[in-house]
Amino acid sequence: MFFSTSFFFKQLVPTRKWSGIGLIVVPVVYFFILLDAHVVNIPYTDDFNLLETIYKFRHAPDFTTGVKILFEQVNQHRFAFERIVMLIMVLFTGTVNIKTQIILGDLFLLGIAWFLFRSFKKEHISWYYFIPVPYVIFNLVYWENAYWGIAALQNTPLIFFAFLTAYGISRNDQKGFYISVIAALLTTFTSGSGLLTWIIGAILLLFQKRYKLLAGWVAALVAVICFYFLFDYYMIPSTGEKAWTHPLYNLIFVFGFWGNALFLDLRHPLTPSFYPDLIWCVLLGAAIMALFLAWVTRILIKKKLVWSDWFLWGAMMFMMGTGAMFVISRPLSTYLMYGGNIFSRRYMIFGIALLAVFYVCVVILLKDYKYLRKAAVMLGMSVFVSLNFVSYYLSIVQIRKMHDDLVIDSYFWKNYKTFLTAGDNFGDIPFWNHPTRMRDLINSVEKEGLSHFYQFLTLPDQQNLIRETADRSTVLQGNFSARSHSRNTENNVPAKYYRFKLEGKDNLKPAYFVFRSPKITFVLPAVPQPATVADFLKTQSYYSNTAAYGLFKSKVPAGNYDVWILYPGSAAASWKAIPAGKRVVL
Repeated sequence: MFFSTSFFFKQLVPTRKWSGIGLIVVPVVYFFILLDAHVVNIPYTDDFNLLETIYKFRHAPDFTTGVKILFEQVNQHRFAFERIVMLIMVLFTGTVNIKTQIILGDLFLLGIAWFLFRSFKKEHISWYYFIPVPYVIFNLVYWENAYWGIAALQNTPLIFFAFLTAYGISRNDQKGFYISVIAALLTTFTSGSGLLTWIIGAILLLFQKRYKLLAGWVAALVAVICFYFLFDYYMIPSTGEKAWTHPLYNLIFVFGFWGNALFLDLRHPLTPSFYPDLIWCVLLGAAIMALFLAWVTRILIKKKLVWSDWFLWGAMMFMMGTGAMFVISRPLSTYLMYGGNIFSRRYMIFGIALLAVFYVCVVILLKDYKYLRKAAVMLGMSVFVSLNFVSYYLSIVQIRKMHDDLVIDSYFWKNYKTFLTAGDNFGDIPFWNHPTRMRDLINSVEKEGLSHFYQFLTLPDQQNLIRETADRSTVLQGNFSARSHSRNTENNVPAKYYRFKLEGKDNLKPAYFVFRSPKITFVLPAVPQPATVADFLKTQSYYSNTAAYGLFKSKVPAGNYDVWILYPGSAAASWKAIPAGKRVVL
């Protein structure tokens, strides 16, 4: 408010600088406060794979074996950077702290924002035009990437290192070249798509007519490719359809990936009608393509190019190339807009970074057109703030659910030998249900202190849970309900889906739903549900008095269950179970 009104009232001009800085800082601070509140030091799915390699590396019998473990292939990727970060963590702390790992990964967002800020400065554009950028970079559109250990330490640094590669070459000096070589190596061994940086670097050097350095760059590229694909690597055959089998569908798909910043955090079951947000994703992707062509034209006709011209071109090429690689690896044979299992939310980080670059490029292209430039920044601020608000409103409940699921995972493992967060069926475990691999890994990393998997294990064993916590004298203040319906799985196959809900009448928040049968006592998190938008604006409270949890029938052991509601007790690590007065057949 102070910032915008300072342009109309002279007496408020002194507040403009600090209010502008405040507008930049607020979304960043809020993002990391929320991150700290919800992230827990518990491995999630693929995190166990990296933990296993860290354990194996520490017990490697010789140097060659250690190198093989460090660069061990995971699908088409070699996660050397992630493993090095974890090994450094072990060196200094003796353990792998997943929460620290996630925060370190997300800090690279600041580096991404810094490059865009520097681009405005190089173009002699006021830093005021940068104010919308943090609102698009620091949001929850890509919440899975921001809150998952391996994703946060993979995709976010990947983008930063790709940007650093483009920046190094864009400097047009020897020092920048060395920076770009190091950054390209880091990008390559952070994720498979990092190989793109070598191609992009070659294109930039070619257009800059720096042929001597281009020769050195190509030589380094050949060496990297030889190591990547010849050192302890196996090719994974592609058995599906090719992207060019349905060129129109997959052109739309790649547009949708580029514009996936607008992909709302809502269910998109496969339907015979188009989803509006997916239409907007495709339109944004097409606009990004048009801007890319305009930027290439700028590169070709502008007489005096500066580093920001080259950098932004390289940044666009990397994100757009990553989207193209994604589509080639997972082509569609129908319209993207029909929905279905399209892409995980961790991939939205690429769309968000691309949208931020898109905005910066638009402002630069319009810098000589005063009114159009101002219109662009006002539109950008409106869209980015709205997207920021919508992403938080839709996704805070998702990160709360992820937090609660991870907290209860150790209980599931100890009592049921399975995970709530892994697999499609009750009893599934990571590593493709290997009978001993997961058991041995958890025992080994716990013994060596590499993980603290059982730190939240405070509930009594499932056999004694109700006996030790039952409070039959207290009447439940609320109404428990259980519903089932057909819902598409991630593979777009209809399956039975359960949803349990407690509509409370007081401020006492339940922690778990407990289902007790003669054979097993089964526990699920009672996740607080968001208030309606109207109630949120009225009460200024995100959560309502309703708690709920949903999952597919295959994740629940069949049986007849009495339902209990488990609340935290007054003392630490104490619990109180109140009967819900309901019985369910699952």
